[in-house]
Formats: sequence, C-alpha cells, structure tokens
Amino acid sequence: MTMESARASAARQDPTSQVAGPYIESNRPRSVFAPWWMPPLTGVVAGVLAYVCADDTLVRTLLPLAVAFLCWLLGAAWPRLSVRTVWRLSGAGLQRLRGGRATATYPFSRERPLLLSAMALEVRAPTDYGSTKVGNLCAMGLEDMAIAMFPFWVTTRRIGAPLRLFDGPGEPEGNAAAREAGFSRREAALLAASAEGPLPARAAGPVELSRPEPEVRSRKLGRRIGFCVVGLVGLGAVLVPSDDSIEGRVTLIASLATMVVVWAAGSFYRVLRTPPAHWTVSPQGITARDPWFGTTELPASAIAGIVPTELTRETGDGKVSVSLILQFYGHDLALIGTSYSGDIPPDELLAVLRSRGYRVIQDQPRSNAYDVDPNFLPHRMLPEARFTLGVDHVGWEGEHGAIRIPRTEIGGLELHTVSGHPWLRLRDTRGGELLHAPLGALRISRTELRDQARALGYPVSDPERDAYESAAFAGLSAPPAPPASPHPAYAPTAPPAPAAPASEVTVGMPGGTRKWYYITGVVAGVIVMGVLAFKLRYLFDSGLSWAAWGVPAGAAAGALGGWVYDRRRPALVLGGHGIRMAAGGGQGKAEWQHARATIGGVGVDDHDDSVETLLVWSPTGQVIRKESLNVPDAEELRLACERTGLPWGRPDLGAWGPPPEL
Repeated sequence: MTMESARASAARQDPTSQVAGPYIESNRPRSVFAPWWMPPLTGVVAGVLAYVCADDTLVRTLLPLAVAFLCWLLGAAWPRLSVRTVWRLSGAGLQRLRGGRATATYPFSRERPLLLSAMALEVRAPTDYGSTKVGNLCAMGLEDMAIAMFPFWVTTRRIGAPLRLFDGPGEPEGNAAAREAGFSRREAALLAASAEGPLPARAAGPVELSRPEPEVRSRKLGRRIGFCVVGLVGLGAVLVPSDDSIEGRVTLIASLATMVVVWAAGSFYRVLRTPPAHWTVSPQGITARDPWFGTTELPASAIAGIVPTELTRETGDGKVSVSLILQFYGHDLALIGTSYSGDIPPDELLAVLRSRGYRVIQDQPRSNAYDVDPNFLPHRMLPEARFTLGVDHVGWEGEHGAIRIPRTEIGGLELHTVSGHPWLRLRDTRGGELLHAPLGALRISRTELRDQARALGYPVSDPERDAYESAAFAGLSAPPAPPASPHPAYAPTAPPAPAAPASEVTVGMPGGTRKWYYITGVVAGVIVMGVLAFKLRYLFDSGLSWAAWGVPAGAAAGALGGWVYDRRRPALVLGGHGIRMAAGGGQGKAEWQHARATIGGVGVDDHDDSVETLLVWSPTGQVIRKESLNVPDAEELRLACERTGLPWGRPDLGAWGPPPEL
C-alpha cells in the first residue's frame, strides 16, 4: 500500500494505522522543544532566585542553575511525555485521534462537504442544523490542525467530496473564488507534470545547500560562549570573600551574573539543538533536513512536482526575509513530503531543483525584468513603441508618435545582464546616463540591437557576449563581418571591432570599512596606554604626567598599525580569467579564485543575518563562494562586472549558455 500522508518517510508514519484510499494526517511536531522565549525566561527566573536567596552563598549559586537545568530537561522530555493529537482526513471522515484512538469523527460527502473559510482557514463540518467549527488549518502545516491548506483541498478532491471554500464574515468578497481558481491551476499543473514525467537534468552531480553555514553557526556559538564566560567571571568574583565588599552590591552582581550565565547557556543549547537547513539535491533523489519537518528523503521517481509556498517575516532592521515551504507530490497527487528551506535563498534552491530535472510549480514566478522607475522610460508615453536605431538618431517609435535622441548626443551603448535579463545603458557624449532599461521593456533583442548598432557605426559594447564567444569558440574562425551600411555618409571604412572586456579590474574595500581599521587601531592604542599609565603611576615620580605624551604616542602607534593592516587588505580582482580575492590590494597571493567558465553570476546579498555578503554563483545557480568578511561596494562591483564581461546577479534557472536575448 502506498503511504499518503503529510510526512514523507515511512519510518515516520504510524505503522499501526491502516487506512484505505487517499488520506492525509497532521505533520509531526518538532522533536526539539527549544522556543525562542526559553533562554530569556529561564535567565530572568534564575536571576530573581539568586537575588531572593542572597543570604546563603552556596544556595544563591546552585539553586538558580539547578532550576534552569530542570526547566530545559522538562522541555526536552515534553515531546515524548505529551500525548499527541492527530487529525486524519480520509474517506471515513475527518477524525481527531489522541493516543491512537479516534475521539471525534466528522463525516462528510459530496452532497454535504466540508467548509473552509478562505482567509481565517476555519474548517467547518456539516450538521443537521448547519455546520460546526472543527478547527483551523495552517499555512505552514505546523500549528492548529498541523495540515496545510492546499494538500487538504487536494485530498478532499481525491476522496470524491471536494472542499467548499467560502468568504467568512468580514472577509472581502471574491477571495474564496480566487483561492479556488489558484488551487485548480496548481492541480492541473501537477496532473500535467505527472503525465509528462521528469525534466531533463541540466547537471548530473549532486548539490549540497546548507544555511546557516558552519562559519555563521560558529559565530553564533562563539558570541554565546563569550557571554557565558563573562557571567562565570562575575560569579567567581562574588564568590571570593572580601572585607570591604558591600552586601547589596554583591547580591546585585551575583543575580545579574547568574541571569547572564543561564541566558547564554540556554541560547547556546538552543542553537546547538536547532539543526541548520541542509539539502542534498541530485537527479536521483532529494534529501532535506530542517528544524521544522525533520528529515525528508525521496527518490526522484516518486516526485511528480514540487509546490513552493513563500513565507515572509520582518527582520530586526526592518528588512523582509523570504523562505519557502516546499510540498512534494507523487504521481497520484498524494502529498509525500514537506520540507522547509530555512535560510537558504529561495531563488538558489529553486534554481538547483530545476537544474536537476524537478518540476517546480509556482503560481506567479518572480521576475526582475521590469524593475525600472516608471518615470524614467520614455516609451511610457508611447506604450506601443519600440526602441529603434536610425542613421541620425535613436528613439522610440510607434503608430501614434516618436521620441528621438540625435546621434550627435549619443556617446555609446552598453549591454549587460541583470538578474538573468539583458539591459541597455545609453550614455551621452560626456559619459552621463541617458537610459538604463531591460531590452524586454524596449521590445528589441540583444542580437538585433547589437547588429544594428554596429552596422550603423554606433559605439556599442557587449563584454559578456564577447567573453562567451571567446571562451566557447576560441578554436573556431571569427564570424563574418557585419553587412555594410546602406548610408555611406555614416558608414565607417571598416566595421568597428567589438569592445574587448577590460583585462583586469581591481575592486577594493569601501571607504566606510577601511576607516574602521584606523579607528580601531587608535582606540586600542589609547586604551592600552591609558591602562599602563594608571597601573604604573607609582613607578614614576611624576605620577600620571607622562600620560600626556604616552596616550598620543599610543594613538599614533595604533593609527600606524591600522595603516599597515590597510595596506595588506585584500581586494577583488576581476578579468577574463575569472575572479579572485588577493591580499595586498589585489597584488599579493590569492586567497581564493574561480575560473571564468565556472561563474554564472556575481552579486552582493544580505540574506543571512542581514549581513552584506559577496556571492559567486555557478552557471546552474548554486553558490560556489560566499564571502562575508571582505565585501566590496555593490555598485563598484556591478560596474566592474560590466567592464570585464562577468554576469551580474543570480543566473536565471541555472542555464549555461550565451547571454540572454530578452
């Protein structure tokens, strides 16, 4: 019998449950009980106990630690001690099971189906006098009934009693119909994916994705260890008796130190027990481990389609973080697995899944092709117009008019790629920017624009295309020359050669980062000399007067140290060879490097911990280099990529080939 529940692995199902026909069950709860509020709560409780038990030093130290340990021990044992409530949807009805026994059953049929509120996700069962509330579904499938909305809807259709969606009180009209239409499109896409089979894999090797990465977890654990050490030092200091100590001050220090130790230790345990999201994707199968749904291991032959659902949350600095809940469906539309992407960038994970032949079904795929200021594009005034090049002008021409720029004001045309789409930058004779827009919005292809510009003698550069042709066709003869211009007044004596990519471009660290080298050196020098002046004041007859020249000398020494470090700082070097991070401002030994053929995109992102990070993607869309310590300015790096022909931004769907046309 084929298992059809919300959990993927057969080992995670109840072996005693025998259900005929399609069914779905609640997702299992997290095996580790470590909510975010446990460390601060236990820390505050331990601090209060230490303050209350101030009379006895031993009790004041051991009792709070013992209480905190018991709280965490109870939390670890709670998932095993508590009796789990499971909801099961099958042909026998919607059942609530507790301890393996059905405590409530809500029958339904095609004539009297289950009802679901489109926004509140409230499930109602039919009764003789109307309907009664049963429970609530959840977008993630972890809370309330622990079943997500779309698999619940699909299962009722497979049972033969489709769910009826309705607009609840106070909800906008038409929301239920829109949800129904969206679910129907998903179902049709899943049926088509099941019939067509897997896609051809663009890459054969397995890919491993993990977030947070080991260095990020190490930094988190290191910070917590540091706080724990500070608290232990405070506890050790108050345990040492002193004749001139003030009792009230000692009690306050002991309670604060206890709170810091318990809080830091609890947070350390929580980070240690919360595993990072780790995905292994290959054409043969998928293995996913995450802190929400545990381990999901599925062969590729069992997966018909993958449906991602976006989850957004606001970070502490006001930014929005996006993650995914991915549902795996079999060829009979049974939900065979659910996994969470964690901190793995959604675009990167979906690109890897597609490149390995899996069908990803999205309602509205996001695209950066038209992320342009609406007031910037002249063709907004002429919606039907397209970008054209003439012998004496460039512009936007349509049936109802035209907007033209004289040729005498054109300094050059630059083509490059942004987030998988080609863009045009039009410059004037002084180097200023007249236009920066995607070719899709200008209604002209990359090849057509490049060929027309060269035929008419416009200065045009496309370093990405030149770099691709140089790498892919190095051993072949040069392509034929473009046709001669029909306008001899502007035709050059020979077709202009394509602008070659810059040999090498060095991108240093931003000034805002470099100034901290000097500030840190000066502050450290002043602190060291100040401490020495105070500690050694009894060794000099002049007391602290020598600090008048010692502190400035320490500041100068610190500034000198910052200058030495600044001279040895690494820099990013880009060119036809690829990209490398080299010490000594780009002139020294390379710390890491990647060849041009292995690079699918370069960019700066702040996905992990809201820290700006330099990312290098492979042509299939996976991250092959992540640098968070030495990150150059994003705008300077983008310009350097355009000059050297390296693609800027995440590659589109992992496709390796010539630069995109539209």
